[in-house]
Amino acid sequence: MSLLNPTSIAVIGASNDEKKVGHLILRNLLTQGYKGSVFPVNPKGGDILGHTTYKTVTEIPESVDLAIIVTPAQTVCALAQECGEKGIPSLVVISAGFRESGGNDLELELQRIVERYGMNLVGPNSLGLMRPSIGMNASFGSHLPPAGTVALLSQSGALGQAFTDRAKSIGLKISLFVSMGNKTTMDECDFLELCEQDNETKVIGLYLENIRDGRRFLALARRINRTKPVIILKAGTTERGRKAASSHTGALAGSDAAVQAICGQSGIRRARSAEEFLDILRTLSLQPPLLSPSIAIVTNAGGPGVLATDAVEKEGLTMASLTPKNEEKLKSLLPATASVRNPLDVLGDALEDRFDLALQISAEDENVDGALVIVTPQVMTPTEEIAKTIIDVKRRHPLFPILTTFMGKEGVRDAINDLHQHGIPNFSCPEIAVRMLSFLKTQPAAPEENEEVPFNAKRAEKARQILTESGPGLLDEKRTGELFALYALPLPRGRVARTAKEAITIAKDIGFPVVAKISSSDVVHKTDVGGVRVDLQTEKEVSQAFDAIMESVAAKAPKARRDGILIQQFLPPGNEFIVGTLRDPGVGALVMAGLGGVYTELFADASFRLAPVSMEVAYPMLQSLRSFRILMGMRGRPPLDIAALAELICITSILAVECPAIAEIDLNPVLITEKGLTILDAKVIVK
Repeated sequence: MSLLNPTSIAVIGASNDEKKVGHLILRNLLTQGYKGSVFPVNPKGGDILGHTTYKTVTEIPESVDLAIIVTPAQTVCALAQECGEKGIPSLVVISAGFRESGGNDLELELQRIVERYGMNLVGPNSLGLMRPSIGMNASFGSHLPPAGTVALLSQSGALGQAFTDRAKSIGLKISLFVSMGNKTTMDECDFLELCEQDNETKVIGLYLENIRDGRRFLALARRINRTKPVIILKAGTTERGRKAASSHTGALAGSDAAVQAICGQSGIRRARSAEEFLDILRTLSLQPPLLSPSIAIVTNAGGPGVLATDAVEKEGLTMASLTPKNEEKLKSLLPATASVRNPLDVLGDALEDRFDLALQISAEDENVDGALVIVTPQVMTPTEEIAKTIIDVKRRHPLFPILTTFMGKEGVRDAINDLHQHGIPNFSCPEIAVRMLSFLKTQPAAPEENEEVPFNAKRAEKARQILTESGPGLLDEKRTGELFALYALPLPRGRVARTAKEAITIAKDIGFPVVAKISSSDVVHKTDVGGVRVDLQTEKEVSQAFDAIMESVAAKAPKARRDGILIQQFLPPGNEFIVGTLRDPGVGALVMAGLGGVYTELFADASFRLAPVSMEVAYPMLQSLRSFRILMGMRGRPPLDIAALAELICITSILAVECPAIAEIDLNPVLITEKGLTILDAKVIVK
């Protein structure tokens, strides 16, 4: 493709001024190994860096695969037009001054020109791109990173440049770097497709601040991740969380919910920090998969070995038990005080021969599928020789994953450099190395989601009528009941009472005990205003609760409308979960499930998926929760009705999709038993 492997490049805005970006990009292309033709373009003509300069791109006598525009924003559209007329298929616009700084109209015009001529566009406001394998540094980064198999796609040019600048020192090898800029036409989805088709790329890393089309991104990530691991580092995950206070669902979500949903449904890996992002990329690109969680730890120090052992359990790996034959072999060849039980402690005075023995036996042992080697630099420790030994074992066992932790700095610097040059990632501490081993575990493919999600046009129309009659805001109890009846969502028996006398009548009809709640479209969180009384056993208690709730709400929320008191069947406390939906501007409706009741926001144990979902997606949602053990039954208790909860997730997700007017649904708590569930409280917020 012309964008990745151009045979000719025009630099529009090339300059003799060494401080200008146009000069720096031209110099990079001419001095860092690019073998194709490079054409400087500047209206002044003349020579730049010994090359003939053309006054316009149309004067270039040869065809051009890629044009890089580095001129003031006001000139870019006319130059893009010239590129289109010349038939240049790809553009990189370095220039800033577009949407990011108020130049919306200018960016729209650029988009129209690019689409008119069918050109690929990177940017504007881009740092450029790099293709190390062909020596192409079409950016104003100072140098190319080592060539390799990792595609690095970054919405931030500066952060992406920082990553490529570190690449050599940490052993990260790059197939492609793209600074996406404003993503005017080509966005993360287009670049994902590009990387899917690129034979050089084996692992894809994405730094994103927003996802333009979450549904398309999910479909692509699901497909591509099966053959090329995709790792995402997402920034900007807290702003919506701070602003969303209308429901528990919104408070749990933040702007992070869509990313969590996409990762959960596609199987792509997510980095928690910039450092971890780079660590995952180099680990997955340099080491083979870990076929089972069974690993061996080889160390010359007891303390780091214990830290690594702790980390193994936390990261879902297991400490492999060597075969008795290999344990006996190690015992006969190592000092008597060495440990031949995993972790394999070869002692602080170990030379390279002990490391070679322990690592070689681990690699050959049928119970071990990967290893971590920990080295602390004692005065007698030959760190460089140990590194060479590890490299040699890796050469003999290329399908056996090996990571290292050479702890320290000055005493291990040369050894670490040698390891990185030979494709063995080193990490500063055992905990990080073990976590990286966990990322090497063979991942199950994301579910295909072939099961059809049933939609009902007639039901959806009736639901829309209910919501239209209500208008925006919190849906009242009566209409909530009507809406939920359409979708067979189980609410407790109950009605709204206008007077204390009516409340008693309803309570007697339902049967004691009952619960009383304020009915008001202006009150979302009823308990905050004293709007709930539970376990009411007598007529007197119901009457008193009616008056007390009305007085409390009047005092604490004087402007809130008070439509009456909802009297409902009271169910004793039990296992409480939450199911909800909300809308994200990038992906549309999301469904959420998690631990509910008073613990909802305290533990924030929630899982999100893009709606609608089928049962085959709802089950993994629940399995991903820390609280899933409650559903499975703890301490001899029978398992709860997981199928009923999964079905509730599915139906609620369908309701959200069939009714675009619903902004949020909050079913909390959902009381679940071994024989079913009941929604104890429900909030539906209409746009």
